[in-house]
Amino acid sequence: MSFREKTAWISFSSLSVIYASYFWLAFHQRSQGSGPQVAGLVGTIIALVIVQVVLNVAVAIIDPRDAKAPRDEREKLIDLRATRLPYAALAGSVACACIFGAFNAPIIFKTNALLFLLVIAEILRSGCQIIQYRRTA
Repeated sequence: MSFREKTAWISFSSLSVIYASYFWLAFHQRSQGSGPQVAGLVGTIIALVIVQVVLNVAVAIIDPRDAKAPRDEREKLIDLRATRLPYAALAGSVACACIFGAFNAPIIFKTNALLFLLVIAEILRSGCQIIQYRRTA
């Protein structure tokens, strides 16, 4: 498994786990009538950065030669192909969110809905990269 495939797995798994817990807590707090929790979002972002940096550094330390290797044409093509589907999904989802945003939903709901769409697009992009790496392996 190449370094870039490992980083795609790190991104996919860390985004899935960390943001799943954030959205579960945000939904749970909303159903209890709690106010918006900016600290929860900031903590989520900090946790995501720490987890991804630590895991990527660990992977780079394990195989430094692979981590320093420049991207080849196959990896560039994988990145390009892996971005097409998530971008289209994100663009369509944001357009739908803007339409639904015209209704009287609370601002925290609209913000979390847009954040959710962005996170799903990033998870989808990492998943598409992993699939492309597996297909061309």
